Amino acid sequence: MRNSLIRSGYGPIGIKVILAIFLLLACGMSVYSQCAGQNNSVTICNKFDDISNRNFDLFANLNGMPSPGGSWSTPNPTNLSALDINTGIVDLWMVNRFGEHQFIYTNGNCGESATVTLFLGGYSGEDNVDGSANACSEDSAVNLFSFLGSLVDDVVPDFNGFWEEDPMTQTGFLSGNLFNAEAAGPGEYIFTYTVPAVDACPGMQSTVFLEVHLAPNSGTPSNLVVCTTDDLSGYTNLDLNNLLTNEDPNGVWSEMGTNQIDDFLDHFVNVEEINATHGFGSYGFTYTVQPSHPVCPESSTDVFIIILPTLNGSLESENYCSGTPYEITLNYDPSLLPSGQYEIEYRVGSTEGDWDGSTNISLVNGTGTFNVDPLAVPINEMVQVNIIAIEGMQQVVCGDIGVLETEFLVSNSIASGVNVCPNNEVTINLENILDPMANPTNEIHTINYTLTIPDNSIVDLSEQNVVFSNGSASFDIPSEHLNQSGTYSLEIIVENSFEIGCTINTGFEILPIPEDIDLDIAVDNSCDATSIDVLVNAPTLPNGSYTIDYFVVEQNTQSTLTDNTINFVGGVAVYGIDIANLADGDYIVVLKSTQNDSTPCRLQFEFELQEGFSIGGQPIVLEAEEQQSFCLNEGVPTLEDIDVNTTGPIAFYPTIDSQEALPINTPLEEGEDYYVVSSDENNNCASEERTRVQVSFYAAGIPTTIDPFPIYCASDEVTLAGLDIATPNGGDIVWYDATSGGNILDSTEILVDGQSYFAAEQLDGFCESDTRLEIAPVIIQPPLPDLLSDVLLVCALDNPTVAELINLENAIGAEVEWFNVAEGGTAIPSYGPLEDDTIYYAQSYDPDTGCINKNRVPVTVDLNNCDPEKYGFFIPDAFSPNNDGRNDTYYIPNIEIIFPDFTLEIFNRYGNSLFKGNSSKPAWDGTGPSGKTVPNGVYFYLIHFNRDGYDPKQGRLYLNR
Repeated sequence: MRNSLIRSGYGPIGIKVILAIFLLLACGMSVYSQCAGQNNSVTICNKFDDISNRNFDLFANLNGMPSPGGSWSTPNPTNLSALDINTGIVDLWMVNRFGEHQFIYTNGNCGESATVTLFLGGYSGEDNVDGSANACSEDSAVNLFSFLGSLVDDVVPDFNGFWEEDPMTQTGFLSGNLFNAEAAGPGEYIFTYTVPAVDACPGMQSTVFLEVHLAPNSGTPSNLVVCTTDDLSGYTNLDLNNLLTNEDPNGVWSEMGTNQIDDFLDHFVNVEEINATHGFGSYGFTYTVQPSHPVCPESSTDVFIIILPTLNGSLESENYCSGTPYEITLNYDPSLLPSGQYEIEYRVGSTEGDWDGSTNISLVNGTGTFNVDPLAVPINEMVQVNIIAIEGMQQVVCGDIGVLETEFLVSNSIASGVNVCPNNEVTINLENILDPMANPTNEIHTINYTLTIPDNSIVDLSEQNVVFSNGSASFDIPSEHLNQSGTYSLEIIVENSFEIGCTINTGFEILPIPEDIDLDIAVDNSCDATSIDVLVNAPTLPNGSYTIDYFVVEQNTQSTLTDNTINFVGGVAVYGIDIANLADGDYIVVLKSTQNDSTPCRLQFEFELQEGFSIGGQPIVLEAEEQQSFCLNEGVPTLEDIDVNTTGPIAFYPTIDSQEALPINTPLEEGEDYYVVSSDENNNCASEERTRVQVSFYAAGIPTTIDPFPIYCASDEVTLAGLDIATPNGGDIVWYDATSGGNILDSTEILVDGQSYFAAEQLDGFCESDTRLEIAPVIIQPPLPDLLSDVLLVCALDNPTVAELINLENAIGAEVEWFNVAEGGTAIPSYGPLEDDTIYYAQSYDPDTGCINKNRVPVTVDLNNCDPEKYGFFIPDAFSPNNDGRNDTYYIPNIEIIFPDFTLEIFNRYGNSLFKGNSSKPAWDGTGPSGKTVPNGVYFYLIHFNRDGYDPKQGRLYLNR
């Protein structure tokens, strides 16, 4: 290996070093040498002199050869915010305490630590002797540190020095750095702040000249309290200054809401006006005094003019029955007292003297009620009640009360009845009934009463001409209203008696009919019976006994095959009937019971039960749809509504093996299974198996729409199917012409204005909502145009436009447009020219909805209504067909317009016809029938105007080239 190292260029010394390293690694040794460095102390006398002190590098100030990668800590937690624990940089400007500070460097690689100890000289801040240190005489704790410091940001004095008062201004009111200016009072005070020497760093002292300024005093208030009903004429010019004591002068009054203070010199208010304008309430006025120095805040004192609400009104009451609440209604003036919770004291006056009580009352918008203590009210005597005091639980109230008293009487009229058996009359006795003068009545009265039956139903009844004697009478309640056992109650009113604010109440019992004996016959199998048991459950008779007979009868012969008799006083008994030797056939087992007890209200003493059965019989056949649906809109379905096909009676069971049948009027339940059997009427032989029927419900809902009054155009011919209707269950819509019943309407029916349509949801073709949605569409059909004429006669020479057609329109409740086609097309503007022999159509429309009336009204336009004289009609007598562009044809101007049916014929002097013209060929170019130009000369014309009033005309013309 050595030779290889030498060959590789390593000398002998290098080989030794490499070998040494290998030996160290082979031995597993670790080599560390002071990896955290060594402790060091550093003194810094003025940390603010050098900006580099702000970011002081602790790691650079460790002795030895520390290795990086460790972390820094400090035993003084106040220095943590100044220290970066990762870099060892400490912000000395954030260490605001002079003295010794330790920072510890820990290197986790070797588990060693080293400490850098800093001795920081103190800084006491800059003197403040230029008058900028000010405080207010109301400050009890002036922080003197607030007057020290530096003009350099973040340079602040150390906090652990000490403050002293200058002997020249000694007060004894300095505690640490806090000076009690309030205790010292206004004046000038001198303080020194000292930080002592630290190590080689000298101490330092700063001085503060503090001036304490007198705080303003806005005085001590006293409020003015009056009632809203008081005579306030003596307060029409109230000086607010009179409501203050010890205030500084030259303050200013202000207020919110009353508009009584006009300017900063005003200090007079009109309390009478405040009350008249604003009523009761608390009205604040503020007196403000400005300070002599800004260090003191302004001083303000609030005084209040308190106008207390007053209770003013009247009491109302009724006459009451004894034992009912004696409620008094207070009606008061709400403008004098706000709604709220109050405590009132009231007084009851009677022949027994005055009685005072108190209660809480809720007053709302001018009314409230309270109950008088029944102990304060004697019976059958008129008493007086008035309010003597009121206090507000949340509102101070004026002690003056202006409430009119009320009076009432409490009557102890009573009624009573006796207990009877069902279906018997009950006599009701009345006592202490008073006449209108509050004396026991001896008159004839009508009695109205409400009878409440045990099932909570109510019957209103009346008894006429009941004679009273000294306040007492009786009447009978008819038996037809007393057929239920239980408690009955009555509310009775005696007409024309003394009016009381309640009804006379009583009650009685209708005794129950005694429990009957319970007989039962248990046949093990109605189709092929092998055993029969008689079951008896009889209430015990304290004064009688039962006689029970049972026997078996063969149905065809009606012969009795088995019988037996039992006597006992009550209890439960089971007896087996021997039928083992009976032949195949149909039988009846009969069970009878009689009793001889005298229990009250018993109506039946004899009972009979019979049961048919068969030996060797066949079960009845039953058929029913397994899934059956019902509509809840038709009412709640019961078992009776299930469709079953059978020849005998049916019974329903909740499960396939339950033994107790359900009542036939049992309401059906959604998704529930019911099991039905049918039996033979003669022998109760039932169907062999129970048939399962599962029920489901439909519940159609009321259709909905976003617009029950939709607006449509009649021209759109909207049908019922076009209405925007939704169904809650996604069912079909069925339309009717009435809210209930009525006729079904076809969905293609076109909507009619002013007619209501009624929509119902229909599910599965049979279940309809019982409430229908009413839709009342508004169908806009503008009225037909109303025209003065169906023909318009105008002259084309006037260049007539559609405006001429508009002149034919009479006013209607719609706008009118004009078209030149019977359907479709585009409306012609008013300036559009009219064309001859054209039919124009007027169409009305509603400008608000754009709806049109599709039926257009035609108008024929004749443009030939021209007066020849008006348009200067003349017949030329010459022309020159020489193709010079002037007068090249013989043409009578506008003849085809003025006389559209004219004919023109040109002759030569021999009477030969050279030219025949009309509206389609009105001009002669000077050629003959051969097409050659005729020679110059005189020619003759003949014009037939073909218009009433105009005879044919002939004349001559001259042709000259």
